[in-house]
Amino acid sequence: MKEKAVIKVHMNGPKCRPKILKFLIHVLKLMVPYELREKFVNKSTSKRRIKAMEIAATSPGVISVAIDGEDKNQLVVTGEGFDAVNLATVLKKNVGLAQVISFGPDKKE
Repeated sequence: MKEKAVIKVHMNGPKCRPKILKFLIHVLKLMVPYELREKFVNKSTSKRRIKAMEIAATSPGVISVAIDGEDKNQLVVTGEGFDAVNLATVLKKNVGLAQVISFGPDKKE
């Protein structure tokens, strides 16, 4: 039986950044215009999104992974016999805060 989990991953918060990146952003805020800062932050967000998809896709039992949500911060994971809580824990350690929004059988429409 296929299961579907929706996991919300916070990929752009200050808690998600390494310490050296936090320091660099603080220094760059004083020196760099706003447009360049936003371009730099968005680039790192896309890298985190790719990393989150790679982690979810390589988990045992996962068949498909998709990005959904208004802010593109929700992973929709479909598979058989995968552990959504364990997946959220691994995502939290490697990408950023992760919460399981919903988990249940996959309903085909």
